[in-house]
Amino acid sequence: MLRFIHLSDIHFSNRVAKFGFDPDRELRNRVLEDIITMKGHLGPATAVLVTGDVAFAGQRAEYEDAAQWLDRVCDAAGCDREEVFVCPGNHDIDQGVIKENSLIQDGHDAVRRLENSYDRQRALEQRLGQKDARALFYAPLAAYNDFAARYESSFFADEDSFVWERDFQLNDGSTLRIRGLNSALLSGLADREGTMYLGPRAVTLPRQAGVEYLTMSHHPPNWLLDKRETEAALDGDARIQLFGHEHESRVTPGRDWIKLFAGAINPHRAEPNWRPGYNIIEIQVVEGEHRVLHVEVHAREWQGGPPQFRSIEDRDNAKVHHVDLRLRRLPADWRSPWASDGPSQEPIHDDGAKANGVPRKEADVATKHHFRTIVYRFFRRTLSEKNEIVGALRLAEEDDSRLVDVERFKLQLMRARERGQLDALEAMIAKLEASA
Repeated sequence: MLRFIHLSDIHFSNRVAKFGFDPDRELRNRVLEDIITMKGHLGPATAVLVTGDVAFAGQRAEYEDAAQWLDRVCDAAGCDREEVFVCPGNHDIDQGVIKENSLIQDGHDAVRRLENSYDRQRALEQRLGQKDARALFYAPLAAYNDFAARYESSFFADEDSFVWERDFQLNDGSTLRIRGLNSALLSGLADREGTMYLGPRAVTLPRQAGVEYLTMSHHPPNWLLDKRETEAALDGDARIQLFGHEHESRVTPGRDWIKLFAGAINPHRAEPNWRPGYNIIEIQVVEGEHRVLHVEVHAREWQGGPPQFRSIEDRDNAKVHHVDLRLRRLPADWRSPWASDGPSQEPIHDDGAKANGVPRKEADVATKHHFRTIVYRFFRRTLSEKNEIVGALRLAEEDDSRLVDVERFKLQLMRARERGQLDALEAMIAKLEASA
């Protein structure tokens, strides 16, 4: 069974009062306590999924606090600290960057004012295809991307990062593919419902036998310019859809999908219905007359008296929301890509079925996990330390200078993997960690 902790709208702020106790910090401590309690009932989590608004104002100091707290979340949930996946929200945008450069808002408006999704997508593609315009679109997300890179969840306009994806093995050998979406790309100074945009390049989900999708977006479709197109794409192919932003916990089952709208970890205390919350999602395939994706949701909500988290009940006072989603039959010749002798989407070894005595697929999975751990540790180092590592291992090339720091570091880490330098890379990171 896959088990995910679903958090949203944490709103880490660096505006700390100079006296008394921070009530938001205390609430986050209560979240950790509840996650530990739920782990005792259910078991450890596979990963932590965060649907945006990690920060309050998109500031680097806020993300430093967020990273430390997410470490504690992973420890409480029983998963590795690098097993966090995030997508940005409107509060992850640094509004100061937009105020200082009106060309950013001009670019947003050039896309927004067009009347149909096709023209909007063409306008966005045109701008993201130009180096200077692309840099402007992503400049307000710079602090978010620096933070998210450690979780391989940063966003840029390239083949690998316009959206991100991560595969998890389901219990029958099929795949749950998580896709992170950036609904905050057009977020600016005058956000309102119906002004965000995703576009077909973000929400087109290729159909593949044995692959089911879980999507993560901060803004629900009603906040999008392309609401109708996004709903049609996601409802057609995304079995599980996670959203944030509205600070209201809702579990909405359909015939072919389930939509989870997260309660905020830290909603604004002036909101009339102030109820912090989060979700635990359990997913497995059940075989029978039909192949079924069985989803159970433990929707947790804060109550004031006594102060504690409780379950939001489903019909008939059931403490767990569950839905069974009928899946397509697998082809007769289908073979699990997770099998040791099955197809590997990203081969690491080219010397037959085994590497160092380990079945090929197992070796691939272990190598990918090792690389993910290295990425997490690398991006927690300072800028000067990262440059020191890259220089010592000679990972930089002339064309890298045109990229922003996060993009070039990601490329250089991939280069280290391709060149077989992961052990040397890890040794340098460990040396810096030991001296810290």
